[in-house]
Amino acid sequence: MAPQSSHPLLRAIGGPLGIAEAIIPPAVFVTVLALTPSVVGLPWLAMSTSAGLAVVFILVRVFRREGTTQAIAGLITVLASVVLAALSNRAENNFIIGIVTNAVYGSVFLISVLAGWPLIGVAIGLFTKKGHGWRRDKHQRKVLTWLTIVWVAMFAIRVAVEYPLYLAGNVAGLGLVKLLLGLPLYAPAVLLTWLFVRGMFAEGVDQEEQKQVS
Repeated sequence: MAPQSSHPLLRAIGGPLGIAEAIIPPAVFVTVLALTPSVVGLPWLAMSTSAGLAVVFILVRVFRREGTTQAIAGLITVLASVVLAALSNRAENNFIIGIVTNAVYGSVFLISVLAGWPLIGVAIGLFTKKGHGWRRDKHQRKVLTWLTIVWVAMFAIRVAVEYPLYLAGNVAGLGLVKLLLGLPLYAPAVLLTWLFVRGMFAEGVDQEEQKQVS
């Protein structure tokens, strides 16, 4: 197994490989699309080049045994997007799976907030093996709820910007937006979550130590 990135925040955004994986394929798509002459039909060169690079990154993950389940799911998504665009003869359908995925994730995160079980809190409880104790702490519950809302906003922004471009058949715009609203939007959400959660649990440890001393 390949060594993991040492910093937890870097690991959370996929490490150097994850950063390259998020930036290079959409950037290549936009670049190739801009440099190639406009032709009737699908922009096969841009689609195949970006999809090919995405597949290469996924195969590297599989070879290094880094989250193989996620990598295989990513491979299926990439191939399904290209096949969908080809079968429908609509290049914008290369992006529809991503739009639907963001809509589903955003809806699930929002439902978790409305149900009183914000997903960030659930995930942190499982990751830290602290269970659902955060639900009994009003401050922690509020922080984790707002952090989950931040993720809802991230998914909502992507759908709100991308869906009109999809309806307009603006393939170049979709490629550019996927690049700009990908890692540049995801990384701040991860950073904000990490900073608040780290501070929150550090505060909890300090309180426990003070109780033991007293």
